[in-house]
Amino acid sequence: MKLYTKITTFLLLFVMFSLSAQEYDDARYNVVLKQLKLNSSEVHNQLYTEKKMPNLEDSYIIVVPILLGKLEDDGFSVKNTILITDSEGKIKSKYIDDTEFGSDATMLDSFTIDTGLYKLNSNIRAFGITANYRGSSKPNPYSSSDISLYYPEGKTLKKILDSYNLRTYSGEWDMNCSGEFEEDNSIIIVDQAKTNGFADLKIKTERMKKFTKEIDGECSESKISKISYKTLKFNSFVYQ
Repeated sequence: MKLYTKITTFLLLFVMFSLSAQEYDDARYNVVLKQLKLNSSEVHNQLYTEKKMPNLEDSYIIVVPILLGKLEDDGFSVKNTILITDSEGKIKSKYIDDTEFGSDATMLDSFTIDTGLYKLNSNIRAFGITANYRGSSKPNPYSSSDISLYYPEGKTLKKILDSYNLRTYSGEWDMNCSGEFEEDNSIIIVDQAKTNGFADLKIKTERMKKFTKEIDGECSESKISKISYKTLKFNSFVYQ
């Protein structure tokens, strides 16, 4: 039962985090939608999110998930319009992302904005937008996160990394104790080496396998992990 309590607590914290990530300023939201000539029924408002840019004065990154069709209980699809605005919501830069995000077997739970120090050269600092997914099966838990990187260029944005998987968690258990779980967690390290004028991105990934079983009435856990590295290089258009 101890494992069940841990997993239940994790899921509760995960949902609370996802909900808190969607807070935004109502006045700015209304100004943005007016400029985009959208009404709120055309936007997946629970996925709409924004974050202040730490490196640019009076600038906000805003993700506007525009619905492709209706918002159904059993699934939906969105495409993102990504903006940089001032504090009032006036658009400075606008980018319409081609990627279609769907939610059916796995639920698209949230978008989060990552303003980490992605300093790619002396002039360019990128930011990330992460799509977070989760499954609905309790005996077969699943979640994943995919990041894309962008940087502002005039009145638009450049997308330089497309939906790179940062985290995947999956498993199967008996809802009591016994089970097997696997998790990959990656971090992006901006390297000093450069290719085509952009810093290489070193990806550090920890793969962990966890095994649980009941022994003498107690839930016992064992795990093994392995660290690996790979490098993404800029090919003049995107990182590969």
